[in-house]
Amino acid sequence: MNDARDDFRPLYWTMLGLGLVAVVILALGFATLLRFAPPGQVTGYRAHVAGVFLYDPASGQLYGRPMSRFHRDQTFAAQIDWGRLPPGMVVAAQWRDSLDSVVGSVGPSAAGDLAGQHAVVPVRPPSDLHANLPGSYTLTVVRYSGGQPVELLGTEIVVVERSP
Repeated sequence: MNDARDDFRPLYWTMLGLGLVAVVILALGFATLLRFAPPGQVTGYRAHVAGVFLYDPASGQLYGRPMSRFHRDQTFAAQIDWGRLPPGMVVAAQWRDSLDSVVGSVGPSAAGDLAGQHAVVPVRPPSDLHANLPGSYTLTVVRYSGGQPVELLGTEIVVVERSP
């Protein structure tokens, strides 16, 4: 004898529907992962960042020894050895400050094209400021394929301190 209180069919269909929604969400997540991080994109190459140096914007020259801490009023740039990468590899380098704003970049372009005049990647303070903001600055060197970044080739982090 079945009572109306013993009818579990609505609950069964609800659970089945929620399970189907979960499978669809999982499939969409997997498809997104394959689209933006396709397998087989790792090349094993590493970009060689020779260091981060003081930089003279007027002459475009680096000077001093490699440093990891700078004052707000010091201009700095990274030196990247693009010659260690295959000349046809499409790469880019980008500086980001602690607010995740892009404050300097080169590329994306073939490593062979960047090897000459773009070995130096300077940080440029925002146009409305006369100095860099305090905080950490991160340089990332990435490889591009199909117009999108697919592999991190190198990174460098420096700290900009408040002037004494």
